[in-house]
Amino acid sequence: MVKFYNTLFLLLICLFLPGKNIKQVHCTPAYDDIPDSLLTVGEIRKTVLSDPDKALYMLDVAEERKLLPTYQINWTRAQIYGSAKNMERVAVKWGKLVLEDDSVRNNTQYYFNMCKNLVESMIATGEYEEAIRYARSMIDVIDRAGKQKDNNHNSYWAIARVYRAMGNPEEAYKAMEEALQFCRQQIERKRGMGQPVVSDEMKLYLYYQNLSEWLCEDGKLEEALEAVCEMQACVERLRPLKGGAYPLQIPEKAFLSREGVVDGRLANLYVLLGQAGKGREWFAKMRENPLVDSDPEMIRLEIDYYEDMRQYGKLIEKALPLTDVALYEDSISVRRKEACLVLADAYLRSGKKEESVVYYKTALALTDSLNHRNNENHALEMATLLDTREKERQIELQVEELRWHRVVTSVVAGVLALVGVIFILIVRHSRIVDRKNKLMAQQIDLYLSYRSELQVARERIRQLEDMEEEPVTFDVDGGIGNDREAEAVKVEPDDGDRKYFEELDLKIRGEQLFLNPDLTRDMILRLTPVGKNRISPLLQAFAGENFNGYINSLRLEYSLVLLKDFENYTVEAVAIDSGFNNVRTYQRIFREKYGMTPAEYRKTLK
Repeated sequence: MVKFYNTLFLLLICLFLPGKNIKQVHCTPAYDDIPDSLLTVGEIRKTVLSDPDKALYMLDVAEERKLLPTYQINWTRAQIYGSAKNMERVAVKWGKLVLEDDSVRNNTQYYFNMCKNLVESMIATGEYEEAIRYARSMIDVIDRAGKQKDNNHNSYWAIARVYRAMGNPEEAYKAMEEALQFCRQQIERKRGMGQPVVSDEMKLYLYYQNLSEWLCEDGKLEEALEAVCEMQACVERLRPLKGGAYPLQIPEKAFLSREGVVDGRLANLYVLLGQAGKGREWFAKMRENPLVDSDPEMIRLEIDYYEDMRQYGKLIEKALPLTDVALYEDSISVRRKEACLVLADAYLRSGKKEESVVYYKTALALTDSLNHRNNENHALEMATLLDTREKERQIELQVEELRWHRVVTSVVAGVLALVGVIFILIVRHSRIVDRKNKLMAQQIDLYLSYRSELQVARERIRQLEDMEEEPVTFDVDGGIGNDREAEAVKVEPDDGDRKYFEELDLKIRGEQLFLNPDLTRDMILRLTPVGKNRISPLLQAFAGENFNGYINSLRLEYSLVLLKDFENYTVEAVAIDSGFNNVRTYQRIFREKYGMTPAEYRKTLK
């Protein structure tokens, strides 16, 4: 039992010993310790506007403290890398992790929105095949959720842009037509249900805007004009809703911006179609827009109009302020480079080559700077990806080690449970054996008591018989087997045989002949007139055993007395003193006779 407890103790130590040291992935703190109250999605998104790196650090801290769900943390990371840091590949990496989270997979809207973000990032990185696959999954998730199919306009719009980027305009136009059709159906359905449609009208406006740009690029000016007219129809439907807040209305500035863009596009298209008069009318209308000199899109359309009308003086006048470094937060700007190229071309067409060369050089320098910056950003993005993968690898190692530790814990727990069950069974069996042994010991004691009383009674009877009867004479030679014919006839033992057995048993017990380990049958035959062919049947009839069994039974009875009276005697000493040649034979015969070992019998006596 002591060994069992030692084993149990060792198993418990193994269970609670820590496994391999799990390395935790920590970001290097670059900011002061941040309280939990500021580690919310809202506060982190506010921080992104001024310090994206701090926002990422806040996400790491929130993850370490387990203050936000994992999918929210990874989703916000994807948004920061995609919008604030322009690292679309890293954004894709985190976006895919978001989609693996059960909280997102089980929420149709979450899954749809994340797929939409992923598609945008993949279009930016040129991963067109994957972008189409995720766009298709957006359609599938809507179908599985049983939602209205007109929600698929986002998916088809993404697919259309992917095909356009891949150089497959036919598929792009087909997908765009699907997007337009679904979007119109959604507007009609919501309008019929009395739901706000401002955001949907703005989405439809955007789709037609993309379509008109593609058609212009492909030289399909008439179709492009039709698309812009659809944009104008969207503006007219939004006009009664201007001046309020989303989603029930459209703010004044947002409405004016879209109205001015439509006017500018109509002006340019009419000029390109040879209808300069209509072009001037729509251009004049755009110039009346309050945002004409501040809205970037309207400024670009005005420059395009001057270029189409070959009014290079006005073009230079409009584009020149756009080259001013003070106009931009960053002097190395794509818009500034484009303005320099426009000015260089305008000066060249105006015959001012020197000014043209100056702006070409400026544009070239800006191009080199932008390329250098893009290369640096690309390298930084790759480094961030590698760092992210290393972090993921360490997380995977943590998960694997944790899984291994859980398996070991489960196995050890199972072993402990099994050991516990075995222990209970052993204890139960031990108690049953103890009770059985005690009952057997009581029966043995009772047997020995009866045996002793029987022996006394036999001795008394023999003495009385000797006093009342004459001694019995018998033929010794016949007893020892000379008269074989008589021996053969006499088979069943009679009262005379019983008397012979009792006299023999009395001599063996009285003289303790059984204690002699070398006792043989021939030595016993000298004590009785019974022939050697009759001794075995005699013992079998009255002792119920053969010669060896009879002698061993006497030795066992004697050993019981030794075990009971001499507690300091070893089992081996008891075996030798009881007439057995070795202790193993003694233990085997003892167990066969009494169903327990000598040591177990001695234990019942305590």
